[in-house]
Amino acid sequence: MYLPHMSRFNKRIRTIQPGEYHVSCEDEMIGTMLGSCVAVCLHDPVRKVSGMNHFMLPGRIVKADLFQDQSARYGINAINELISMMERLGAERTRIIAKIFGGGNVVPSMMKTNTIPTDNVRLARVMLELEDIPIEEMVVGGNYARKIVMEVKTGRVFMKSITKSDVIRKLYEKETGYLAQGITVR
Repeated sequence: MYLPHMSRFNKRIRTIQPGEYHVSCEDEMIGTMLGSCVAVCLHDPVRKVSGMNHFMLPGRIVKADLFQDQSARYGINAINELISMMERLGAERTRIIAKIFGGGNVVPSMMKTNTIPTDNVRLARVMLELEDIPIEEMVVGGNYARKIVMEVKTGRVFMKSITKSDVIRKLYEKETGYLAQGITVR
């Protein structure tokens, strides 16, 4: 996790990478860069607790996935961990609201065959529905990357669309490199 300072808001920003999440009640920002990955942002407006995850693959509800790899690179684990950590910091599930970002088809040559972005978005929607957490905002799909930053105390999310091909190429290389580190796509 990277900790720069965001001068625009005069706050520290915790930057999360694929497979990571962060939950906080501090006066700070949480940010990430998304290509085909998805970030779920949760906020409890009463306790002023917020959290964000960044997952690459939806995961499957099968014994092999649930017991062999508990990491937050899978949406199933990332969303469950995010909710649990929010509750540990005093958030109440009945007050939590969600925002979903990402799931872009950022590589033109893979647009017709790559279902991971759509599967990631679908999983996030289904899991939040099962947990009775309303989705307040959803900016997903498209053929561009996104940089998102969430203000912890307010739950506001600021998004910048990224269409520069060199930035998208680097993001794609980062995502595929992460996949090559032993994640099996089923």
